[in-house]
Amino acid sequence: MEEQIMPLILNGGANFAFAVFLYMQNKELKSRADEREAKLETRELQLRDRYDQVIKDYQKKEETMRESLVKEIVEVDKRISLMEQRLDSIYDTVSEIKTKFQRVV
Repeated sequence: MEEQIMPLILNGGANFAFAVFLYMQNKELKSRADEREAKLETRELQLRDRYDQVIKDYQKKEETMRESLVKEIVEVDKRISLMEQRLDSIYDTVSEIKTKFQRVV
């Protein structure tokens, strides 16, 4: 192809040489633009991955906190139930003692 272009460049004059120059410049600019676009796409994908990871980390942290809170609430509920049972037992004992003292008097 270069063999065919060289005689055209030499015989074609200034306009043809300028057209070849513009063509080569356009080709180089397109190649640079394509490289820049590929680089930007890669960077965008990396940013998306990073933000997705941050979101996943926050969701994981939130889920861990939620599970911990649920465990604590269940534990408190168990303690309250035990306390209620003990209070009922104390109430029954006090009632029995009251009944015995009422009989004696």
